[in-house]
Amino acid sequence: TIKKAYNVPTIDDILKLMNKFLGTTSLTEFLSDVFKCGAIAVSNRFDKTKCAEREEEYKRTINKYNKSDRELIADIFANIYVLLSHQLDVGFDDYLGKIYMLSNTSNSKTGQFFTPYAISKLCADVGMDDKEVKKHIENDSIITMHEPTVGSGGMVLATADTLYNKYHFNISRNLFVECGDIDIRCIYMAYLQLSLAGIPAAIYHRDGLSLETWDVWKTPPYLMQYTRFKKYENIVIKKG
Repeated sequence: TIKKAYNVPTIDDILKLMNKFLGTTSLTEFLSDVFKCGAIAVSNRFDKTKCAEREEEYKRTINKYNKSDRELIADIFANIYVLLSHQLDVGFDDYLGKIYMLSNTSNSKTGQFFTPYAISKLCADVGMDDKEVKKHIENDSIITMHEPTVGSGGMVLATADTLYNKYHFNISRNLFVECGDIDIRCIYMAYLQLSLAGIPAAIYHRDGLSLETWDVWKTPPYLMQYTRFKKYENIVIKKG
C-alpha cells in the first residue's frame, strides 16, 4: 500500500512517542509546545515578516526543556510532519485533533471537543454545490471559505477532502480559507494541518465575536501565491 511504501507514521506511533515524556511540565503543556515549535519552524521558512518575533518565542519555549526532551519534541514533530505532508496519499483526516483528544490534553472542563472527522466530512459532502464547484473549475477561479471557530482545522480539511477527491479540484490554487480561533493551541494545529495539506489560508488568532485580533498565521501555499490571494485576506472585516 502507499502507506507502507512511504512508511508514514500513524496516530498511535505519535501517541507512543508522547508517552515517553517524563519532564516537569504537564503533558498538556508539552503537546502544546510541540505544536507551537512545529508551527514556528514551518512559518519561519516562509513568513519573514514574523520570523524574528516567532524565533524568540521558539527559543523561550524550547529552553524550558532539557536535551532529551528537546530531542523528543523534534522526534514527535518529525513524525507529525511526515504524516501531515502525506495526506494526499494516505487520506485527509483531522490527525492533530485526534492526537489532541486521545492524549487527554484537551480542555474538556470548558467543553472543548472537536467535531469527529466523519461528521465534518458529511457536512462538507452535503453542503457542496456541484454546479458552483464545476463553474470554478471551468473558470480557474477561487472558492473562498470562512471558518470562525476553526479548532484544529477539521472542517476545512473535510472541505478540501471533498473538493480534491470528489471533484479533482486544485485546492492549492483555487481554494482560499480565512479562519480563526480564540485558543492559540488551535491556531498552531490548524496552521500545521492546512500548511502541510497545501491549503492557502490566513489563520487568525482572534475572538470570533468581537473580531479582536492578536496575530495571523499565513500558510506557505498562501504566501507563495500572495498576489493571487491577497485581496481575499481579512474578508470578514472588509465586509464589516
